[in-house]
Amino acid sequence: MTTPADVRALILTPDPLLAASFAEISQELGIVAEASKSAGVPTELGRQKYEAFLIDFDAPGASPALAAVRTSPSNHSAVIFAMATDPRDKELALGHGANFVIERPLDTRDLRRKLYAAYDVMSQERRRYFRCTAEVPVFITRVDGKIFGCKTANISANGLSITSSESFAAGERIEVALQLGPNTDQVRAHGTVVWDDKHGKTGISMQCVAAESQTRLNSWLDDHFANLRHSPTNTADEPAAVTSGRS
Repeated sequence: MTTPADVRALILTPDPLLAASFAEISQELGIVAEASKSAGVPTELGRQKYEAFLIDFDAPGASPALAAVRTSPSNHSAVIFAMATDPRDKELALGHGANFVIERPLDTRDLRRKLYAAYDVMSQERRRYFRCTAEVPVFITRVDGKIFGCKTANISANGLSITSSESFAAGERIEVALQLGPNTDQVRAHGTVVWDDKHGKTGISMQCVAAESQTRLNSWLDDHFANLRHSPTNTADEPAAVTSGRS
């Protein structure tokens, strides 16, 4: 199966040669590329997070598909590769936010250069959304001064979910102190409860109180992200996992 750290791309083209070439070069970089099941606007937009899209402007429905990507809450900042041969389509693609344009006849060397050039941006985009599944100690302070310890279920750069016996109300303000290691300073943050399932799990958005806390958290996440990206089980030909807002 894929992991939460996988960089993912969605292919929108009826051209089997273009799709196969894009997928093959993507695999060289460890990018999981899959073909869309939709002929027009991809239905996958509402269910998945992608770091890149290949959209074929030599086929019908390309403009609405690109517009849908750029207005998608979770995919709007993805890198877009547009196949566009007609000069008018090239201008249209670039005007609607395509990052790279390729054209027929397909030059795989050009496609490879552009994919490699875009990889760092794609990887950073995945890292920004990365949530690490981990149990680490966390101390919560409520507005009435009550402090209690519990465990995290997952952690991201701007939020976490916890498991505890406490119940919270959505919008409740709290203070968070994460203990990411036995010999490290706590990461302290202001938190807001986003959801509580009333069965021991709570989702919290957070903002670190100091830059050094954010740096410490980002470094910890980077280490876990890198380990997950290079895990032997992280292969490009396994089925994608669906992530949700609650873990």
